[in-house]
Amino acid sequence: MARILVALVALACVPVASGCGEDTERLAREARARGEQVRQRAESSRERGERIRGRGERARDQLTRHVRDVLEDIRQSVPRATPETRPPAARGRAETSRVDAYLTEVVQSVDAYWTRTLAVAELEAPSVSYVWVPRGRAVRTACRVVAGDDAAFYCPADDTIYVAEKFASDLWQGISDDFPGQRAGAGRAVGDFGLAYVIAHEYAHNVQQELGFYTLRPRLGTKPFELQADCMAGLWGNSVYREGLLQPGDVEEAISTALAAGDFDYNNANHHGTPEERREAWLLGYERDPRECRKYVPA
Repeated sequence: MARILVALVALACVPVASGCGEDTERLAREARARGEQVRQRAESSRERGERIRGRGERARDQLTRHVRDVLEDIRQSVPRATPETRPPAARGRAETSRVDAYLTEVVQSVDAYWTRTLAVAELEAPSVSYVWVPRGRAVRTACRVVAGDDAAFYCPADDTIYVAEKFASDLWQGISDDFPGQRAGAGRAVGDFGLAYVIAHEYAHNVQQELGFYTLRPRLGTKPFELQADCMAGLWGNSVYREGLLQPGDVEEAISTALAAGDFDYNNANHHGTPEERREAWLLGYERDPRECRKYVPA
């Protein structure tokens, strides 16, 4: 810019008296001074940007270490399943006349599991609200999403799990063809333990939120958190198995639902993982321990 200004002044001075040379030199000095000021301001801005970026990177590294350390400290509050473990007790489970009663039973079981598990790691007990949306009704949420008959999600803005009774009933009966994210050939969601998988998955999002993992979500995207929630749902499934509360076929129901929940919409920011990825994530939690679930939100 300074060179251009000097050149323009020089051109303007051609037909004028000799005093123009002094003006040219003065203007050139001023132009160089202004250029130096601009350069210094740019350098100062660059240094400030590097300091801010450095602080951000340090904060990110501290948070990822926190994720790793928390999951390292957490241990199963019940022994994990092994090939030598006795089969699940084949006793009957009373049918519930109301879907919301079953939903409440499951969420209380998941809550009890995470309360025990986090207590072992000397962490605070989790807390979450839940709303079972009645058929034909819609509920406003703090996440700017209306929970209707197809609702099955956790809203971090109001710390609430929303599940529609119609969706839950259809899933239980194995007729839910509108499972969120389901694609042709992905599998078919079916059964009461498939529904339990959904509740455990949504509750896992609450645990992620309370442990501070959600701060990483803008950087890592949706998929890692969904797969980690599947893995954490598998941890609860393992605890139920160890308590002898599963019936034959329950694990297959959970796996079928995980497969149905998968999608192949790779270019979508809301991509949750393929059917196989979601199946593998649930089984990883079911067969291993909480430390394994940290792989999806890497430190």
